[in-house]
Parts: sequence; C-alpha cells; structure tokens
Amino acid sequence: MLQIIRQLWLIIIMSDNLNKISFLIFFFLFASGIFAQTDSVEYSLNLDFGFGPAKYFSELEYNDFYGGTPYTFTIRGMWQPEHLLRIGLETGYVPIYFLKTKLYDTVYGDTDVKLSLSSIPIVAIFSMKTYDYLEIFGGIGGFILISDVTSFGNRVTNTSWSNVYEFGMNYLYPVSGKIKIGAELKSYYILKLENFDLVFQFMIKYKFYSF
Repeated sequence: MLQIIRQLWLIIIMSDNLNKISFLIFFFLFASGIFAQTDSVEYSLNLDFGFGPAKYFSELEYNDFYGGTPYTFTIRGMWQPEHLLRIGLETGYVPIYFLKTKLYDTVYGDTDVKLSLSSIPIVAIFSMKTYDYLEIFGGIGGFILISDVTSFGNRVTNTSWSNVYEFGMNYLYPVSGKIKIGAELKSYYILKLENFDLVFQFMIKYKFYSF
C-alpha cells in the first residue's frame, strides 16, 4: 500500500501546475480513506440521480449569446464503504450554451445562425463523507462535446472530446434505509474551452445492494 502511495506522489511531482492541484486533492482523499477506521464498515452499491440548472461562465461577447436556463441530469454509480474513500463513475447530460444571431455577415451572404454546445460527461468520481450528511467529491475524466450549428437552412452536428475536472459537495438526508434525498453543488472545468460550468442539482441516492 505504501508503494502505491509513493507512485501517486511521483505522478503529482511530475505533473503540470493544474494537474498537480487536482492530483493533490485526490491524493489526500485517497490517503484519508486508506488510514481511516475500518472496523464494522458497511459496504454498499448506490445509484445517484440528479436534476437541476447549470450556468456556463464564458468570455464570449455576443448580444444574442444566452444560456437560457439549461437543465442538466446526472446518473452516478458509487461503491461506497462507510467512513472511507468512495469511488464511482458519473455520466448524464450537461447543456453548455446556446447562441442565436440574426443576419450574420459571411462571405456567402447574410444568414441567421443558431449554435448550441452540450456534453455527455464520463468522469471517475472520488468522494469522502465529512459530516453526518455532507459529502465532498472530486472527479477527473472528460466531456463528449456535441456542437450543433444551423445556418443557410443547413444543420451540422459535430462531436469532440475535452478533458474535464469536477469538484463539488452534496447534502443528502436519509428518508429510509435505502433512499436519501438532498441537493448538490458542483463545477466542471472544461480544458478545451478553458471555462467553468456551475451546476446545482436536486439529488436522490438509492442503495440497491449492501454487504
């Protein structure tokens, strides 16, 4: 186990500044989980479901640039021992922005343009319980970016990939032995766009198996 920690530390030292910050957070979460008290620990498999609005922070300067009120949803599977580091995988749907411009001037003439950018996250999640119902988490993975452009009556859809870092916290209150409900605040840093997307969601956690 000490050899694993030593290798993780070497990865941190050799990383660039942004990656170094992220890996440091994950390192301390991982180390805390390893050395935490393990007596009488319950292990469980959980599914998290979330739905709520998002806000994309952009430096784009268009009068017709708008975020509308894009709504996101999250599905997250977690392996969750009590009082230890929890790990899982997150996906879902995250709209990023919408752009409408009328009579946009191009070399082919004027046209109305509609552009949208949305994403499907694929993120590995690491979380730790801090207080009774409060949990902090971080993640590293990527976004499948889906761009959709309509101009001159034609629609073009494209996909690309961007690495992503995720950080957040949630508060989940048990309403039964298997179900918790609450809220979650998190942010994605999208490396390809060099901007943040802030997400607030209402959450339901369902424990479908424990041992």
